[in-house]
Amino acid sequence: MTISKKIFNAQVMESNSHLFRCPICASGMVMEDKSRLVCADNHSFDLSKNGYVNLAPQAHVTKYDKSLFEARKTVMSSGFFNQVLEFITHKVREHIEGREQAFILDAGCGEGTHLSAILSQLPSKTTGIGIDLAKEGITAAAKEYPGSIWSVADLANCPFQESQFDVILNILSPANYAEFTRLLKPNGMFVKAVPESGYLKELRAVFYDDEERTDDTDPVARFAQHYDAVTTERITYVFPLSSGLLAPLIRMTPLTWGASEEKIEEALGMDIQNITIDFTVISGVKRVE
Repeated sequence: MTISKKIFNAQVMESNSHLFRCPICASGMVMEDKSRLVCADNHSFDLSKNGYVNLAPQAHVTKYDKSLFEARKTVMSSGFFNQVLEFITHKVREHIEGREQAFILDAGCGEGTHLSAILSQLPSKTTGIGIDLAKEGITAAAKEYPGSIWSVADLANCPFQESQFDVILNILSPANYAEFTRLLKPNGMFVKAVPESGYLKELRAVFYDDEERTDDTDPVARFAQHYDAVTTERITYVFPLSSGLLAPLIRMTPLTWGASEEKIEEALGMDIQNITIDFTVISGVKRVE
């Protein structure tokens, strides 16, 4: 007899309930009736019908809606990000090699495509946990990728106990270094992927009118303030856009937010056949105080 996605996901949460802490009072949590997480102070969080749990105490409105995550899944499923994900997977596999069990947190997981792709290449004893403030993304992840833990959660107040994770991933998402350090096990690894100047430069040329945008922050230097054994890898390649990929790519990227319909139509009519991928992947291990 097949079980529902909700029950499947509930079983994974139940067997890993030691990971959780209440986002309201910070006490431990347990699964009750395979339907809700309850803490020692009786704060209760119900599982959705798809088997994710909302552990963000306050409602948050984001620009990331259902259509954006559908567009992201279309683009990511095309192999658009594969070279970056393959490199990250290799780093993670090396780090967790020989461990009987490993826990990987994707902080800012969106619709779960990246975490699911990475987990598919790792040992079966690896448990994936994905969190994001965008409810629509977590809904899609729990529905599409049952068997991992999916939660709406705030990166500034992660609903997990300290020193629980072997690896934290942070791909195209803001980092909270204090929280991530708290959550990592001793010698745990943090992997962050940040876009470089060439990323989607073909779209930038359209939507930014060729103006050079500069970022004064140095992500590697900031990373190195918090972690040891820091390494970086620049990954740059040109990805051919097959028919039908340009529209979802434009839909998914924040580059186009605030752009006029005329500008979007202009980009769609330009017959862009190749797009540049340009990332630096930064990794390091938790600093021993």
